[in-house]
Amino acid sequence: MTDTTPQLNYVFDDFADMFVELGAFGTPSELHGLLAGQLAAGVRADAEAWLAMVVAHLDVQELEDDDDKAELVALYDIALEQFMSADFGFQMLLPDDDTQLAGRTESLGAWCSGFLSGFGLGFDRSQQKLSTDVTDSMEDLANIAQVSFDADDSAETSYTELVEYVRLAAMMMFAEFNLPAQSQQQAAPAALH
Repeated sequence: MTDTTPQLNYVFDDFADMFVELGAFGTPSELHGLLAGQLAAGVRADAEAWLAMVVAHLDVQELEDDDDKAELVALYDIALEQFMSADFGFQMLLPDDDTQLAGRTESLGAWCSGFLSGFGLGFDRSQQKLSTDVTDSMEDLANIAQVSFDADDSAETSYTELVEYVRLAAMMMFAEFNLPAQSQQQAAPAALH
Protein backbone atom coordinates (compact mmCIF):
# COMPACT_ATOMS: atom_id res chain seq x y z
CA MET A 1 0.00 0.00 0.00
CA THR A 2 2.91 2.38 0.55
CA ASP A 3 6.26 2.74 -1.12
CA THR A 4 8.29 3.05 2.06
CA THR A 5 9.04 0.48 4.70
CA PRO A 6 6.28 0.90 7.29
CA GLN A 7 7.27 1.98 10.76
CA LEU A 8 4.99 0.95 13.59
CA ASN A 9 5.32 0.26 17.25
CA TYR A 10 3.70 -3.14 16.87
CA VAL A 11 2.24 -3.25 20.38
CA PHE A 12 -1.08 -4.87 21.24
CA ASP A 13 -1.81 -2.42 24.09
CA ASP A 14 -1.51 0.59 21.78
CA PHE A 15 -4.13 -0.85 19.45
CA ALA A 16 -6.29 -1.88 22.41
CA ASP A 17 -6.21 1.73 23.66
CA MET A 18 -7.13 2.97 20.18
CA PHE A 19 -10.08 0.57 20.04
CA VAL A 20 -11.34 1.77 23.44
CA GLU A 21 -11.13 5.40 22.30
CA LEU A 22 -13.05 4.51 19.14
CA GLY A 23 -15.72 2.62 21.11
CA ALA A 24 -14.95 -0.31 18.84
CA PHE A 25 -16.33 -3.80 19.02
CA GLY A 26 -13.75 -6.51 18.55
CA THR A 27 -10.14 -6.78 19.57
CA PRO A 28 -6.81 -5.92 17.96
CA SER A 29 -6.02 -9.63 17.71
CA GLU A 30 -9.29 -10.39 15.93
CA LEU A 31 -8.76 -7.52 13.46
CA HIS A 32 -5.18 -8.60 12.79
CA GLY A 33 -6.36 -12.17 12.29
CA LEU A 34 -9.01 -10.95 9.84
CA LEU A 35 -6.34 -9.04 7.95
CA ALA A 36 -3.96 -12.01 7.93
CA GLY A 37 -6.72 -14.32 6.70
CA GLN A 38 -7.59 -11.99 3.83
CA LEU A 39 -3.92 -11.63 2.88
CA ALA A 40 -3.44 -15.41 3.06
CA ALA A 41 -6.40 -15.90 0.70
CA GLY A 42 -4.74 -13.53 -1.79
CA VAL A 43 -6.83 -10.40 -1.19
CA ARG A 44 -5.05 -7.06 -1.53
CA ALA A 45 -6.58 -3.71 -0.66
CA ASP A 46 -5.55 -0.10 -0.99
CA ALA A 47 -5.50 2.09 2.12
CA GLU A 48 -9.03 3.39 1.57
CA ALA A 49 -10.55 -0.08 1.16
CA TRP A 50 -8.62 -1.43 4.17
CA LEU A 51 -9.76 1.45 6.40
CA ALA A 52 -13.35 0.96 5.22
CA MET A 53 -13.09 -2.70 6.21
CA VAL A 54 -11.72 -1.68 9.63
CA VAL A 55 -14.63 0.71 10.18
CA ALA A 56 -17.15 -1.97 9.21
CA HIS A 57 -15.47 -4.69 11.27
CA LEU A 58 -15.09 -2.57 14.39
CA ASP A 59 -18.61 -1.15 14.00
CA VAL A 60 -17.48 2.46 14.39
CA GLN A 61 -18.86 5.49 12.58
CA GLU A 62 -15.54 6.52 11.03
CA LEU A 63 -11.86 6.95 11.70
CA GLU A 64 -11.21 10.65 12.14
CA ASP A 65 -7.73 10.67 13.69
CA ASP A 66 -4.98 10.70 11.05
CA ASP A 67 -2.58 8.97 13.47
CA ASP A 68 -5.05 6.10 13.94
CA LYS A 69 -5.44 5.80 10.19
CA ALA A 70 -1.67 5.81 9.70
CA GLU A 71 -1.16 3.11 12.34
CA LEU A 72 -3.86 0.91 10.84
CA VAL A 73 -2.44 1.30 7.33
CA ALA A 74 1.02 0.51 8.71
CA LEU A 75 -0.45 -2.59 10.40
CA TYR A 76 -1.62 -3.77 6.96
CA ASP A 77 1.72 -2.97 5.34
CA ILE A 78 3.72 -4.74 8.05
CA ALA A 79 1.53 -7.85 7.99
CA LEU A 80 1.92 -8.15 4.21
CA GLU A 81 5.65 -7.42 4.40
CA GLN A 82 6.13 -10.04 7.12
CA PHE A 83 4.18 -12.66 5.15
CA MET A 84 6.27 -11.98 2.05
CA SER A 85 9.59 -11.96 3.89
CA ALA A 86 11.92 -14.89 3.28
CA ASP A 87 12.88 -14.99 6.97
CA PHE A 88 9.50 -16.35 8.19
CA GLY A 89 9.14 -13.24 10.33
CA PHE A 90 5.35 -13.05 10.44
CA GLN A 91 4.14 -12.11 13.92
CA MET A 92 0.60 -12.12 15.25
CA LEU A 93 -0.74 -9.11 17.14
CA LEU A 94 -1.20 -10.60 20.61
CA PRO A 95 -0.79 -9.27 24.17
CA ASP A 96 2.71 -9.47 25.62
CA ASP A 97 3.83 -12.06 28.16
CA ASP A 98 3.03 -9.75 31.10
CA THR A 99 -0.68 -10.25 30.39
CA GLN A 100 -2.38 -13.04 32.31
CA LEU A 101 -2.48 -16.33 30.47
CA ALA A 102 -6.29 -16.27 30.23
CA GLY A 103 -6.16 -12.92 28.42
CA ARG A 104 -3.45 -14.09 26.04
CA THR A 105 -5.34 -17.30 25.32
CA GLU A 106 -8.54 -15.37 24.64
CA SER A 107 -6.66 -13.10 22.24
CA LEU A 108 -5.15 -16.10 20.46
CA GLY A 109 -8.65 -17.51 20.06
CA ALA A 110 -9.88 -14.16 18.71
CA TRP A 111 -6.95 -14.06 16.28
CA CYS A 112 -7.80 -17.54 15.00
CA SER A 113 -11.48 -16.63 14.61
CA GLY A 114 -10.55 -13.46 12.76
CA PHE A 115 -8.15 -15.37 10.50
CA LEU A 116 -10.78 -17.94 9.60
CA SER A 117 -13.33 -15.19 8.89
CA GLY A 118 -10.88 -13.20 6.78
CA PHE A 119 -9.78 -16.26 4.85
CA GLY A 120 -13.38 -17.29 4.27
CA LEU A 121 -14.28 -13.83 3.00
CA GLY A 122 -11.28 -13.72 0.68
CA PHE A 123 -11.23 -17.30 -0.57
CA ASP A 124 -12.49 -17.64 -4.15
CA ARG A 125 -13.99 -21.11 -4.46
CA SER A 126 -14.26 -20.76 -8.23
CA GLN A 127 -10.52 -20.07 -8.63
CA GLN A 128 -8.91 -21.78 -5.62
CA LYS A 129 -8.92 -25.26 -4.13
CA LEU A 130 -8.19 -26.19 -0.53
CA SER A 131 -5.42 -28.72 -0.03
CA THR A 132 -5.59 -31.29 2.75
CA ASP A 133 -2.93 -29.34 4.67
CA VAL A 134 -5.02 -26.15 4.51
CA THR A 135 -8.21 -27.95 5.49
CA ASP A 136 -6.45 -29.58 8.44
CA SER A 137 -4.94 -26.26 9.51
CA MET A 138 -8.33 -24.56 9.33
CA GLU A 139 -9.85 -27.26 11.54
CA ASP A 140 -6.98 -26.84 14.00
CA LEU A 141 -7.44 -23.06 14.05
CA ALA A 142 -11.16 -23.50 14.73
CA ASN A 143 -10.30 -25.76 17.69
CA ILE A 144 -7.57 -23.43 18.97
CA ALA A 145 -10.06 -20.54 18.86
CA GLN A 146 -11.93 -22.29 21.68
CA VAL A 147 -8.98 -23.35 23.84
CA SER A 148 -8.48 -22.27 27.45
CA PHE A 149 -5.75 -22.98 29.99
CA ASP A 150 -5.41 -23.09 33.75
CA ALA A 151 -2.44 -20.97 34.73
CA ASP A 152 0.57 -23.19 35.44
CA ASP A 153 4.00 -23.80 33.93
CA SER A 154 2.83 -26.48 31.49
CA ALA A 155 0.03 -24.19 30.31
CA GLU A 156 2.58 -21.48 29.47
CA THR A 157 4.51 -23.97 27.38
CA SER A 158 1.34 -25.19 25.68
CA TYR A 159 0.28 -21.62 24.92
CA THR A 160 3.69 -20.82 23.41
CA GLU A 161 3.54 -23.96 21.26
CA LEU A 162 0.03 -23.08 20.05
CA VAL A 163 1.10 -19.55 19.12
CA GLU A 164 3.96 -20.95 17.07
CA TYR A 165 1.70 -23.53 15.41
CA VAL A 166 -0.84 -20.86 14.46
CA ARG A 167 1.89 -18.56 13.16
CA LEU A 168 3.34 -21.34 10.97
CA ALA A 169 -0.12 -22.41 9.76
CA ALA A 170 -0.89 -18.84 8.70
CA MET A 171 2.41 -18.58 6.82
CA MET A 172 1.82 -21.96 5.14
CA MET A 173 -1.62 -20.87 3.98
CA PHE A 174 -0.24 -17.55 2.72
CA ALA A 175 2.48 -19.38 0.79
CA GLU A 176 -0.03 -21.77 -0.79
CA PHE A 177 -2.37 -19.05 -2.08
CA ASN A 178 0.19 -16.37 -2.90
CA LEU A 179 2.64 -18.03 -5.26
CA PRO A 180 5.00 -15.63 -7.00
CA ALA A 181 3.82 -14.73 -10.50
CA GLN A 182 6.61 -16.75 -12.12
CA SER A 183 5.66 -19.89 -10.15
CA GLN A 184 2.01 -19.47 -11.12
CA GLN A 185 2.93 -19.17 -14.80
CA GLN A 186 5.08 -22.29 -14.62
CA ALA A 187 2.38 -24.23 -12.74
CA ALA A 188 -0.41 -23.28 -15.17
CA PRO A 189 0.93 -25.10 -18.27
CA ALA A 190 1.59 -28.25 -16.21
CA ALA A 191 -2.06 -28.26 -15.17
CA LEU A 192 -3.18 -28.24 -18.81
CA HIS A 193 -1.31 -31.42 -19.77
